[in-house]
Amino acid sequence: MPSKTPPEIAIELHDLTRLEHLVNDFNLLPKQAVHSALSGKHASKLRGRGLDFSEVRKYVHGDDIRNIDWKVTARTKTTHTKVFNEEKERPAYLIVDQSSSMFFASEGSVKSVLAAQLAAIAGFKIIKSGDRIGGIVFDDENIENIKPKRSRKSLLHLLEEIVKKNQLLTERKNIPEKQDMINKVLFQAKNMITHDYVVVLISDFQHLEAHSHEYLSHISRHNDVIAVMINDPMEFEFPDGKIPIGDGQYQVMMDGKEKTKSEFGKEGQNLRNQNLDFFKKHRIPVMEITTAEDLISQIKTIFGRS
Repeated sequence: MPSKTPPEIAIELHDLTRLEHLVNDFNLLPKQAVHSALSGKHASKLRGRGLDFSEVRKYVHGDDIRNIDWKVTARTKTTHTKVFNEEKERPAYLIVDQSSSMFFASEGSVKSVLAAQLAAIAGFKIIKSGDRIGGIVFDDENIENIKPKRSRKSLLHLLEEIVKKNQLLTERKNIPEKQDMINKVLFQAKNMITHDYVVVLISDFQHLEAHSHEYLSHISRHNDVIAVMINDPMEFEFPDGKIPIGDGQYQVMMDGKEKTKSEFGKEGQNLRNQNLDFFKKHRIPVMEITTAEDLISQIKTIFGRS
């Protein structure tokens, strides 16, 4: 009987569903208010009769008399009214990259596995908050689109599609020369996602270019977008000694000479900086995740939890 693929290389559905308990163990919200993929319902600034109590203030002409706080009024001898924040549903879209560039790690779990785990954690938090969730999962050749629904079944469908594409990476023999699937995905997303969505894009962003920027900036104008960028240390610093590098068909040995290391590291850092500059320009918050550290520890650090 063939041995099971290590979970650091390929994920299974039960590996993802086991992460559900994490949304109960600690609060994934950051200490300060930011546009977060994991924040669930977002309180709007609208004042009026709503679901979420905000404060008590002095009554002014035109306030709904049903909201008068009689206890505070009696104590202060001045009429006070309760103010509510209206809770506004924010449907969420998870866009998850399972293309060939994600099937890489010099240590720890491969990027595609981390992307799957992050999608599961975000998804369970969103469902727990009562919001609708849908998503787009893509590899080098195909795009799977799951429409947003407010159900655990819909989330599990999304996770199943992620698992399918994740496991196919272990069978891939050749890497396509032209890797522009993220452009097609963002173009599709631009036409589907209208406004007031929370859009979580999980990728290594190795293949963003002008069209990608155009589509993503369009989405971010009317939606809250968060980018989750997964990196590996080797992308910024070439290791010492000789290592084999291949595309599934051909393989070469590369050495760790200082010139090679310097040029290799500069290229990786330049790409990272270009992506970060774009996200900053369009006010898109970024979570950077590395393959070199435990995922849960990184999430707790990012969101200010021990």
